[in-house]
Amino acid sequence: MAHHKRPGRELTAVSVAFLENALSLKKFLTRYVSSQRDIEDVLQETYLRAFVSEQSKSVAQPQAFLFRVARNIALTALTRKSRQITDYIEDLASTNVVGTDASADAHMEAEEALGVYCQAVATLPEKCREVFLLRKVHGLSHKEIAARMSLSPSSVEKYLQQALLTCGDFIRHSEGDGRDRDSAVARPVAAKRQK
Repeated sequence: MAHHKRPGRELTAVSVAFLENALSLKKFLTRYVSSQRDIEDVLQETYLRAFVSEQSKSVAQPQAFLFRVARNIALTALTRKSRQITDYIEDLASTNVVGTDASADAHMEAEEALGVYCQAVATLPEKCREVFLLRKVHGLSHKEIAARMSLSPSSVEKYLQQALLTCGDFIRHSEGDGRDRDSAVARPVAAKRQK
């Protein structure tokens, strides 16, 4: 019986919860990550982060904690993927720009706008951000998102509308409410209205 645990080394609450819930975690991660390899990577990182966290503080509900860590890592991966996509689009755009001052300004303007857009997405409430990324980055249909996240299609629509409104407000405020197509960058940020 001594071979079940190493001398002085019992399994931690997080380790036990991980072993008991590994299959459920994998199934849960298919909501966010599509490839089996990515799921395995997120699963490993989930365990490592949770285990390290447990070393510094006691985890009251290890199972819920593992699922929360897994979701956060998966969302970070989604966000990273969306940045890679936008970087790729930017790279394509920059190869088509033949260095005139006007096009260089336009490129810089586009980069600034993209940065503000990424910040806007980061400010969204968690579930709202999940829905938005699954739709805009992964191109899932409303029905697919509803099935993955156990939501009704009308809730998916509501979250998407909220995301678009919130992002639009964030972008308008960050540009000082100057959203005119001709002068979005020409307008100084000092015009920003607070309250």
